[in-house]
Amino acid sequence: MILNKQRNRILFFIGSFKGGGKERRLVELLSYLSRKDNYEIMVVVTDPIIDFPAFHNLRVLYKIIPKKWKRNDLTIFFKFYKLCRQFKPHLIHTWGRIQSFYALPAVIGQHIPLLNGQITSAPPNAGRWSVNKLIDLINFKFSTVILSNSRAGIDAYKPPLQKIKIIYNGISLNRFENLPAPDQVRSKYGISTPFAVVMVATFSTNKDYKTFFNVAEKITTVRNDITFIAVGDSCRDRNVFEPFRELVERNPRIILTGRITDVEAVVNSCTVGVLFSNIAKHGEGISNSIIEYMSLARPVMANDAGGTREIVHHNVNGYLVTHQTENEIAGLITGLIDNPEKCSAFGKAGRKIIEEEFVIEKMGKAFEQTYEDVLIRCRKQAQAQF
Repeated sequence: MILNKQRNRILFFIGSFKGGGKERRLVELLSYLSRKDNYEIMVVVTDPIIDFPAFHNLRVLYKIIPKKWKRNDLTIFFKFYKLCRQFKPHLIHTWGRIQSFYALPAVIGQHIPLLNGQITSAPPNAGRWSVNKLIDLINFKFSTVILSNSRAGIDAYKPPLQKIKIIYNGISLNRFENLPAPDQVRSKYGISTPFAVVMVATFSTNKDYKTFFNVAEKITTVRNDITFIAVGDSCRDRNVFEPFRELVERNPRIILTGRITDVEAVVNSCTVGVLFSNIAKHGEGISNSIIEYMSLARPVMANDAGGTREIVHHNVNGYLVTHQTENEIAGLITGLIDNPEKCSAFGKAGRKIIEEEFVIEKMGKAFEQTYEDVLIRCRKQAQAQF
């Protein structure tokens, strides 16, 4: 419940709105907050690319701080500080490690509370000493609240316990209404089989596309009724995709879409959703891809690592992969496809989990309450000084 009736100015700072989980999550939150009367919002980015058409409909104040250098651009500190002087935010809400770091001069110099939302994953090496670990420690020291979208993220990064707040991703279920007919979508993307397995993920070393393509090859070699479709940007890290280019080019039942804007429609045209991660270096927080699969009542297969086990319950709404071989994974996928009753039951269970725990209203209210708690605390501290 919001106790303060004045319009609170919140400055959101994120790298860009390129397709990704945290970017989608921020768009969902902005959509929720834009319907409220008690917020004045500014969104700051350093990259003008926007992959989410819904962002343009929000009509929020939007500022681009152009980078002079691709990496380690020290001018961002001053430019962001100047923007804060002009906008005078009551809160700064950052969405990334480097954005939190860039915000620190304004946070310290202008006494603005920092809600640090940089924890969106749960990598196994987060505790190792590195430059990033040092930046994390500095960010955490000057953060008022440290946000994570999973318990696993807290366990991985180990921020100060008294600053922690866990808020799960929330999704607008109306995104999955009035989608194009599956047959129309299948025709658009060349899916000619009755069944399809989809993986929605950016091509990067954080994902285990090796397992995805190897399992796809094993299944399509012995089955002609299943297509595998990879939805993601194949250009961001070419070295990840190149080993599989020849396989994709010669096998019409293994499809790569590249970056697309109708992800929901594609998932709705598929039978099973998978997400294989490179657990040696990366642990998911709460994956938006998995939320999308479950919102469309699709069974899920994903690694039992990071925050995934907080949303995928083994043998309830899908399967958690531990030490299974690729042949065993292939068997689990075909077993689901060949058992429509179990496939449907898993899908319905997943949809119920989303409706109860991962809707935008629940996430939005949690953020609102966090903002209000911080603002009340800061006002009490200010009053105590007089």
